[in-house]
Amino acid sequence: MRKLFVILVLGAMFVFPSFASAQNNVTISNMTVQLWPEYDQPSMLVIADFQVATDTTFPVDLTFRIPQEANLIAVASLTSDGNLLNALFEGPKAEGEWQVFTLTISENILYRFEYYQPLTFNGNQRIFSYLWDGAYAVDEFHVLVLEPRDVTSFSMSPAYESISQENGGNYYDSGLVKRAKGEQFALNLQYEKTTDTLVAPPQGIQPAAPVDESTPGRVSLNNSLPYIIGGLGVVMIVGGIVYYWQAGRTSSKRSRRRPHAHVEREDDGEDTYCPQCGTRAKKGDRFCRVCGARLRQAE
Repeated sequence: MRKLFVILVLGAMFVFPSFASAQNNVTISNMTVQLWPEYDQPSMLVIADFQVATDTTFPVDLTFRIPQEANLIAVASLTSDGNLLNALFEGPKAEGEWQVFTLTISENILYRFEYYQPLTFNGNQRIFSYLWDGAYAVDEFHVLVLEPRDVTSFSMSPAYESISQENGGNYYDSGLVKRAKGEQFALNLQYEKTTDTLVAPPQGIQPAAPVDESTPGRVSLNNSLPYIIGGLGVVMIVGGIVYYWQAGRTSSKRSRRRPHAHVEREDDGEDTYCPQCGTRAKKGDRFCRVCGARLRQAE
């Protein structure tokens, strides 16, 4: 039993270091880093798209470092139709001057992570530095830098040639470069601009077409006014009919009640009272119903 236990322990010692070594020796087939200064925020938007080598054993965990002051906003995979799906990852968590997050890759597709990093403002001048720490070997490393709006001067080190894109933005392209594991890459950028204009300023919800009186679903007072007036007229007519009917019924009841009271008084004639106790006698009585005294008959 002891020999079996020792064999299992030794096997684990050999297997787990090999597995960890395989995790660290992952090669990235291609990686494109896009730097978009003052795109939709007054900061730098960093977008990194990458794909691991075809001989990678899945699943595999890749750990990336981003600056401590950065704000990680997305970790996703890109489908064949260009849609983004949230990817499984852990972090970010602080580690010295960096933040680290670990992404679990289960298939050989394109992955992306995005984060915002603050710019350094010095009057009209903006300064920014990007660093790839060389955590993994990259067969094709590619950097694209978008030129901000309203710049009066723009420079970077190393310097790249600019290319024009279809959307009208002016990009600076590094070209494809192979980088070994542990080989760092730094890019320093500075430019000046006299405005705070963003490349793609955030906008509220806008109508697809101008809204006017003919817009479907729009309620116009001018269109509804005839119906409102007609409805009020109908209400007034119905109210008048009801009032007239109620007034007629009340008048009819009163006219029926008056003759009835008059007849009763005529039928009753002159009242007769007992001379002894004062009790009111009924018609035809000759003696008091209370004390029995003889009643005086009216002449």
